[in-house]
Amino acid sequence: MIRKVIACLLLLSAVFLPLQILAQETTGTYLQYQEPKAPEISWLSSIAYIFSLLVTFGVILFLAYLASRFLGQKMGSLSAVNGGRILSSIPLGANRAVQVVEIAGKVLVLGVTDHTIVLLQEITDETEIARLKDRPAATVQPQFATLFERHLTSLQNIAQKFPGILDSRQENDRRKR
Repeated sequence: MIRKVIACLLLLSAVFLPLQILAQETTGTYLQYQEPKAPEISWLSSIAYIFSLLVTFGVILFLAYLASRFLGQKMGSLSAVNGGRILSSIPLGANRAVQVVEIAGKVLVLGVTDHTIVLLQEITDETEIARLKDRPAATVQPQFATLFERHLTSLQNIAQKFPGILDSRQENDRRKR
């Protein structure tokens, strides 16, 4: 065993010692330390650099403004073509609602769930239509209770699929107390 280690050391020294000798230079100006030169910075170059940064920033702002105007006009024309908007919305529970919608010049009362949309009624009374249009457009935002119930259900499903995940965290919390 010791003979094998000595043989490996001799072999390695025979391979790497000549490489070290070849890497050494006998005339010595190549690897000598030289003092670094100070950079030449003038006030004019600093001002020109700051000016170029400001101009670049201005061009970027101008292009962003043009892009937002262009996209705003395109998106506005697309929504005007569709002509649909929600006039009123009444949530009835998790993923269920009754919505009053204006689309294609008609005012419709729709029952909306995850899987279906059902026409409940068409409103034809002009005074009722005017009253609904005068109200601000409804913003469809899920209520907190609906969101909380949805997330709680998903956590329960995860706990059923992977029973060890939530249990190990509870055990760690008990140990820390």
